[in-house]
Amino acid sequence: MLRTHHCNQLRPTDIDKTITLSGWVNNRRDHGGIIFVDLRDANGITQIVLDPSINPEAHAAAEHVRAEWVLQATGKVRARGEGLDNPKLETGEIEVAIEKLEILNQAQTPPFELNVENDIREDLRLEYRYLDLRRSKMQRNLRLRHDMVKAIRDYFDEAGFMDIETPIMVKGTPEGSREYLVPSRLHRGEFYVLPQSPQQLKQLLMCGGVDKYFQIARCFRDEDLRGDRQPEFTQFEIEMAFCQQEDVMKVIEDCFHALTEKCAPNKEWKSYLEDGRFKQITWQTALEKYGSDKPDLRFKLEFVDMTAEAKTCGFGVFESVDSVRVMRVPGGSKLSRKDIDELTDLARKHGAGGLAWVRVGEDSGPVMKNSKPEFITALVEKTDAKDGDLIFFGAGTFLQSVEPLGQVRLAVADKFGLKDPNHFAYAWVIDFPMFEQKEDGSMQAAHHPFTRPNQEDLEMLESDPMKVRSYAYDIVLNGVELGGGSIRIHEPELQAKMFEVLGLSKEETEMKFGHILKAFKYGTPPHGGCAMGLDRVVMLFADEPNIREVMAFPKNQSAQDLMLGAPSAMPEKELEEQNIQVIEED
Repeated sequence: MLRTHHCNQLRPTDIDKTITLSGWVNNRRDHGGIIFVDLRDANGITQIVLDPSINPEAHAAAEHVRAEWVLQATGKVRARGEGLDNPKLETGEIEVAIEKLEILNQAQTPPFELNVENDIREDLRLEYRYLDLRRSKMQRNLRLRHDMVKAIRDYFDEAGFMDIETPIMVKGTPEGSREYLVPSRLHRGEFYVLPQSPQQLKQLLMCGGVDKYFQIARCFRDEDLRGDRQPEFTQFEIEMAFCQQEDVMKVIEDCFHALTEKCAPNKEWKSYLEDGRFKQITWQTALEKYGSDKPDLRFKLEFVDMTAEAKTCGFGVFESVDSVRVMRVPGGSKLSRKDIDELTDLARKHGAGGLAWVRVGEDSGPVMKNSKPEFITALVEKTDAKDGDLIFFGAGTFLQSVEPLGQVRLAVADKFGLKDPNHFAYAWVIDFPMFEQKEDGSMQAAHHPFTRPNQEDLEMLESDPMKVRSYAYDIVLNGVELGGGSIRIHEPELQAKMFEVLGLSKEETEMKFGHILKAFKYGTPPHGGCAMGLDRVVMLFADEPNIREVMAFPKNQSAQDLMLGAPSAMPEKELEEQNIQVIEED
């Protein structure tokens, strides 16, 4: 090695040792002929001192070095002068008096400063990602990701799960998101796809007699991007044979117990447990109370159902709708009219016609002016409101009354500082609907078509499918869906029935899913599993705003790699070999 120690290793116990460090110039200061350099590597920083009285040649060489030059420095560890310790550095009690300095490489001036945590344009950071990764924050995030992956692997290994890789090039079986196509050179006109997840493969492993499967898997989805989405991402997932829903959930909970204790020891999370377990909320209750199927439970702001009272309230908007929900904001009268207008725009953006409100103890606002006194009395009593509180209303269909109000709930929590970043509120959302309607009115599986319907609702599968619940479950943390899973269908007859309910013909079913129906005919065990987004989990543990901050080489919001320049055009010869023809649009 070109060093005896790394740059965060030396302590007062090393004083008088002759050592060698290698790293980048983080900072250089010339103090009256003596040059101080903060030398940085992936582990931290050590101050080295170039004194002409110790070695004139080393000092002369240091006069030319600049930021990000790569140095090898040999010298003796000594204590800093009295009162000169730097408490911000773990090596801040010592420095190294350099006897020999070698310049291993020079560097041009970087396009942005690497030794300060300034706001830097993200496009610039992604173009020069190899420089961005040198920054201490990114080094911390990469180290955290490594530690978390190791903790996850250790946990599932000890729990008896077998790590099995599944293919990256698979058959196209649409499960929701758009897939990336891979043309076959050997089979003209035919394609592989990159997997959205190893869903069917891990179920086929259960068919193959694997008892407990585990994988940290790369997945690919060609979808619009946002802060917690990337076209290629990583998930850690399991599948278990001969299990029920509680078995899978308990395994995942124990994993997050271990992960939080090891990698986020300063977070408060145990106060949110119920009898030592993560809180469980049905999908229906989550929507009714919080307006979200991934509720943030760090704060209350729960909804109250005023539908019955609103039918005769005197305010026409409320009397004519299916559902009226309200949310009391303690001390909410502090919100200005500008704040309320912003919240109204937010509610409209998420499907509401507007955002009605009442300031408790005041007569202002259309609801107060147009509602019967007995309705206002019931409203105050049912919400336990006090003077100075503000009450917001959601009205319309059930989802219209709760989902926009759920977004308002989150925004109000931000305005009042209710989201404690040092708290982790884990929870399970269970009993999801089996199906959901698409924009065109057709029906699709709410999770995926291999999810098992609730046994109590099987008789409604054909007669009233939208009321069927499923054995599906999502794990959420602070308003973010970490992942989800389900107990799967293992009988070929029930799986075929599911495809039929979804409107697939026998020909379509055979073409897309014939392989799994065939496998199910040979004694498939009951099984279930769960998959978590690794990038999202690390993002939350690192207190970062998006997953790009915890990935080494992410794409930007337009799915471009600004560093490598991808995607890019390909030579015509290679396109011909892949049987691809590019047609230019007029």
